[in-house]
Amino acid sequence: MQVHKIKRDVLRLALTGLIGAAGLGFAACSHDVPAIEAQAAWGEEGFAQAARLIADADNIQSVRDVKRLQHIFAHYAEAGDWKAMSRLFSEEGKYVASGVEVSGKDALYAHFREEMGEGADGLAPDRLNVRLILSPVVTLSGDGKSAKGRWHEVAMLGRYGEEAFWQGGIYENDYVLEDGVWKIATLHYYPQYAGPYGKGWRNVADHVPLTPYHYTPDEAGVPTPALTEARLLSAKKAPARLARANAIADALLDESAVQNLQAAYGYYVDRKMWDDVADLFAEDATFDVAGEGVYQGRSAIRRRFYGLSEPGLKEGELNDHLQLDPVVTLTSENKASARGFELQMTGQHGGASAWAFGIFENSYVKDNGVWKIQSVKLYPRFAADYDIGWTKSLLPAHEKAGDGAKSSSLKSAEYPEHASPKISFPVSVRRRAGSSSPKPGLDDLERKLAVAKAYDGAENVSDAYGYYIDEFRWDDTADLFSEDGWKELSYIGAYYGRERVRGSLFSRYGDRGRSPTFMAIHQKTQPFVTVAPDGKSAQIRLRLFQFNSQSNGDGSYISGIYENQVKLEDGVWKIAGMDLDYVFLANYTGGWAAVQQGSAQRFAPTPESVAKYPPDGPLRGVIFAPYPEIAPMGFHFNNPVSGRPPALKLDWSISSRYSEGG
Repeated sequence: MQVHKIKRDVLRLALTGLIGAAGLGFAACSHDVPAIEAQAAWGEEGFAQAARLIADADNIQSVRDVKRLQHIFAHYAEAGDWKAMSRLFSEEGKYVASGVEVSGKDALYAHFREEMGEGADGLAPDRLNVRLILSPVVTLSGDGKSAKGRWHEVAMLGRYGEEAFWQGGIYENDYVLEDGVWKIATLHYYPQYAGPYGKGWRNVADHVPLTPYHYTPDEAGVPTPALTEARLLSAKKAPARLARANAIADALLDESAVQNLQAAYGYYVDRKMWDDVADLFAEDATFDVAGEGVYQGRSAIRRRFYGLSEPGLKEGELNDHLQLDPVVTLTSENKASARGFELQMTGQHGGASAWAFGIFENSYVKDNGVWKIQSVKLYPRFAADYDIGWTKSLLPAHEKAGDGAKSSSLKSAEYPEHASPKISFPVSVRRRAGSSSPKPGLDDLERKLAVAKAYDGAENVSDAYGYYIDEFRWDDTADLFSEDGWKELSYIGAYYGRERVRGSLFSRYGDRGRSPTFMAIHQKTQPFVTVAPDGKSAQIRLRLFQFNSQSNGDGSYISGIYENQVKLEDGVWKIAGMDLDYVFLANYTGGWAAVQQGSAQRFAPTPESVAKYPPDGPLRGVIFAPYPEIAPMGFHFNNPVSGRPPALKLDWSISSRYSEGG
């Protein structure tokens, strides 16, 4: 009798589209006890929930795999592995740019070899091909078999002794699931700016056209499709597939924790918060810098950083350490590795300043449920005086060995004499259940997947905001906000509610669209995401790495920190609060060391213009970019390992005022 009831339940689910017809195959397997028990225990609603969660896990995993794929492309490009780059494409994959269309893996290999490698296999040690790929907005198709992604690229190119070059633009890419592996179907590049290092970048055309968006504001807030029906699910296989979905959920949460950990490292080094930096490491961790030395144990690592300088930034110091393009791989239940780029922007106001670039190959360990850094292997590639660039006369790429350092066994990767370190990560990963993974409960799995999905929702809408304001698309920008969302408007104050945010943008900037000769390119990167336990809201910290470009005239930079709040509204991720603290505004000529104190105030609106649409509240931080002064910088998170709270904690707020909590 029980078997006949299950037959009817499965039939009803199949007919309503919640299970494919393949699920009917279960009926012939009445001796399959686990399947019968699962179906009996879950009931019709539970079985439908299980089918939806299994599909949801695959979809969230797909979004992460697409991001991983694009970061891997950046690493292969930097290493000069043209063959590996071409293998990231589908069988019919293509590269499209202005006046260029290349199709097929062989043709793609030949194109990258000629375009980036000057006709040579591999990249000569005296050539630089750094391509930083940032700010993803990734959306998955309804059937889960294709995806689209928008990205910024900043390219730092050169040949030692001859030239150094900037290049930048936007990718609007298509991806496809081919034989169970995500591949690039179309890599479509839209150039925006370029130029030699000495002069700096300029717009690539008198009028750089808008790069088409693959998403609307609401679509950006739904990285994975809302499931109205689940994919094919056999009741016989349901328990095993549910266990796999649980493994995927656990793995995605672990990968997010590792990415957060690495992002926190960069943010703490920025501010010379040495105790917080050291807290991120395991007790027996190692910190190994090629050419400098290896430090063994957390105490030795702490001494290494204290040996660099006293903690805390002093007036006029800049110490930004951007952590970019991470490729995180879980190597076991409690261990992980990551390869990524570190871009340094350092110096002293009125004195010397520098760019530096390196590659990290780190390992991580999960200790009593907390991820910690187990080892750092840092390969400095170059350090360059800001006034000269990476064409010649490079600076020492690594620090002098500190007290207690032992000799490093790492091979030098310093440009222009040595190549980039060998790449060891796998291109694709299969997330499996560990031996200690508990039997999944449906509600617990639902919660874990909601939390995993929140990481991507938070990043998507935060990055989509940057792409929209670049083009002065104020309605689209406002539509990213929740009905009661708040936003700080630079130099003016905070506005509460979506329609007030909309009005403030039109009032401040008008309705004429972007200037045809000037581009403000809001590149947001290095996300640290903290998700509420129910997966329905989150806070996200992002670094603003803004380049401004003109048709004729000096380029410029803007640096700052976003602390955003996001939440689900009618199933769509929306921005619930946006806080931006600027650090510096600098012209390309002279860079951050040549900032004129108080120069940021030239962007202040007149009191008369503010009075036309007054704010609802004050800004949370400083009004103008303070550099060379050092202003307090808030964090929404405690130290992810030790729990140490920051000096200025930014908790969830229903407005920009500190006194109000949500």
